[in-house]
Amino acid sequence: MSTDTASLDRLRREIDRIDNQLHDLLMERVGLVEKIAGAKAQTGIPLRPGREAMVLRRLVARHQGALPKQALVRIWREIMGALVGLQQPFTIAVYQPARGAGYIELAKNHFGVVWPQIVHLTPGHVVRMVADGQASVGVVPIPTAADAEPWWLSLTSAAENLPRVVARLPVLASDADPGKPEPLEALVVACRDHDDTGDDRTLVAVETAPDVSRDRLRAAFAAARLDSAAMVATHRAEGVWRHLVEITGYVTQADDRLAELVGTKDPVTHVRVIGGYAVQLPA
Repeated sequence: MSTDTASLDRLRREIDRIDNQLHDLLMERVGLVEKIAGAKAQTGIPLRPGREAMVLRRLVARHQGALPKQALVRIWREIMGALVGLQQPFTIAVYQPARGAGYIELAKNHFGVVWPQIVHLTPGHVVRMVADGQASVGVVPIPTAADAEPWWLSLTSAAENLPRVVARLPVLASDADPGKPEPLEALVVACRDHDDTGDDRTLVAVETAPDVSRDRLRAAFAAARLDSAAMVATHRAEGVWRHLVEITGYVTQADDRLAELVGTKDPVTHVRVIGGYAVQLPA
């Protein structure tokens, strides 16, 4: 056996040893998750999107070496997705238009390959499946002003246990490429509140009288000490307009600033938090 061949064999044995250690640690992690599940009463779905986001932020911040960041995130997403259903059954409802637009792949990349997906042609059906308890989570498109039937309007009721937005996909932002279409993104809805991770966006739906300009709406948010990061969509109906606004930070319905926003009824007459998500990891 040549010296080079012997050196390669030693390196391969080292890789085998490390693989065994990684597998041992993975099985140990599963055992800890099972202990956590057994130590607490399960209420609602076993999903902690905020905790998952903070784990990925920490790992990405300490990551070094040649392994691409995308691969690191993909590995941990597969691990976390596989473990979420160990605590109770887990099913994913996914919007997928007839011609296909990649939402199934987004869902698989985030929640892993283990759990079943139920595909629907409209986002409204996805939201209803989650609301009725037929799916643990739903993957729906980012709202736009062109939506004929905005799915987010169904989240504006004050009814209890309505689905809420809890995550944005993908968790790792894509590199901007002027020569290519905008990368596909989606939102995740579930019957739970969104989490505070320290770097978040909150989605609020507000009602106004017709013909309120975006500048005037932004001024109202600023006066209430709320940073409106983006005006996502507007739905115009007779006598009332509804706007979906993304604001910077973690905000709940009990936040005093929301009461201040509607205090004068001008221009905002009603506001409802419909969820939020951790800011995506930079590309």
